[in-house]
Amino acid sequence: MFADKRRVLLYGALPLAAGLVFISLYFSGVELLQGFASPASNREFGLIENAQNLLLLFAVGLSWRAAGRESSSSGRGLWRVATLGCLVVLMEELDWGDHYWSAISGAERPAGEYFNLHNQADINRWLKKVVDVGFVVFFVLLPLGAKKLPARLRPLLPDLHSALTLLAGLLVGLLAHTLEDAGWSNNGSLHNNISEFRETFTYWVVLLYLWELARRRRAEA
Repeated sequence: MFADKRRVLLYGALPLAAGLVFISLYFSGVELLQGFASPASNREFGLIENAQNLLLLFAVGLSWRAAGRESSSSGRGLWRVATLGCLVVLMEELDWGDHYWSAISGAERPAGEYFNLHNQADINRWLKKVVDVGFVVFFVLLPLGAKKLPARLRPLLPDLHSALTLLAGLLVGLLAHTLEDAGWSNNGSLHNNISEFRETFTYWVVLLYLWELARRRRAEA
């Protein structure tokens, strides 16, 4: 796995470096840097959240472009589904524009009330568990067992280097939780939502999967 330096960089080193930068800013003890990473007034306007939005935006653009290059109707359909899926997740992350409207209008929702779907009731807690298990199966176990799968399915599998991204996300998430539990200085904007650090890795690995898949489809054309 480590022989492919380019993929080690893309899947491992770069996301790990980004995650450590986010942690360094948020737990820096410097109000300006903390606010840049995640503003106390609204974390949605910080670097961490907007890095996730940018990854999702790239995923939307990549999927849309790949759909236009597909020669088969089924291929175009699948890429359009991927585009729609990434767009819905992006809009969920943006609260469907609600926090921008709140910033412009000055109107704020009552504490505990959310405009998006994934923060309703216990949906977020269960969604995280489903994503964690699903990602381990899809991005790690399936590539490891690729030889046992039908040949026609293998081109759709993620690159095994995806495991590096998930591992980096796990380490960064553990570090963030450890620092918060130890009382390291932060502005509290991610209190009870420290998993935002891992979420960046979730979108990173999805974007890389779509990129790999698009490259394979171009090579087959």
